[in-house]
Amino acid sequence: MDLFPTWNDLELHAVDLHFHVGTARPEENSMLDVVSYAVATGRRVICLTDHWWKFTRVPNKPQPHYAPTMDGYRQFAADAAEVRAMFPDGCLLFGPEIGFGSFESEEIGQAFAVPGVDMFLGEPGAAPPGTRYGDYLIAGLEDIARCRDRFRRPGTLVHPIRAAIKRVCGDAGPGPLHPKHPQFPPLGSVADPLTHVEELLDVNIGPLADTCVRLDVPVEINMLDFKRILAHNHQSFAERYLFFYRTLIDRGVQIVLGSDWHNLVDGEPTAFYPAMLLGMKPRDMRFLEHWLGPCPD
Repeated sequence: MDLFPTWNDLELHAVDLHFHVGTARPEENSMLDVVSYAVATGRRVICLTDHWWKFTRVPNKPQPHYAPTMDGYRQFAADAAEVRAMFPDGCLLFGPEIGFGSFESEEIGQAFAVPGVDMFLGEPGAAPPGTRYGDYLIAGLEDIARCRDRFRRPGTLVHPIRAAIKRVCGDAGPGPLHPKHPQFPPLGSVADPLTHVEELLDVNIGPLADTCVRLDVPVEINMLDFKRILAHNHQSFAERYLFFYRTLIDRGVQIVLGSDWHNLVDGEPTAFYPAMLLGMKPRDMRFLEHWLGPCPD
């Protein structure tokens, strides 16, 4: 790895704030194996993570590496600290991915009680019945901000429109060999593109963006989601996906990049490609000032 990253030499592909190294990694691989892969593929700013619920619920089947207990989480954090120390020239961060339903739980403080927590990832799931997905995301943003302020750790909103991607394109992995929904007309031929995209995603983008800006919570471009769209060859949804993020950016929302990497068999690139399509530059990710220092104008 090169010297510790700076704003002057940082590139889009080097940022990955969503890299799973805990129970999601293959049973045969150590944490050092997968972090070495991350570094070898050019990642320089990396958040090592795992799902918080993996340590708070009894799983349906045995999970590798760590017990589903607080002792398991503490061991996970200790292992991450040991591996991070092996890469002093990288900006290796640590933080749990916390589902929206966990922010008000009694045990949430334990997620931040271990040494070395730098940040956290706020993870949406399914909206409650009868709730518009955009309203669910806005409520989750409020929870992320409260959690950030309470535990003094910055947080991000990850994969915000995964529910729509699964509904339109399908899920990753084995399954139907065609999207769940056929291609849409080109967005340029739609009379009101914003309303069309909002109805498709079940999200009012303006209020969502305004909430992100007001609360200073960045939104992730998730490469696993973009890969799902590409895997189903859904060009028209990719166009709408980029329109969603372009609208957020135009309204002043901070964007960060995450691969959502889980295994070495199906390696995930960082989200540099959709970021490039959106015209992003590394200096647009001011969230990284927490660790890289002030970004020069």
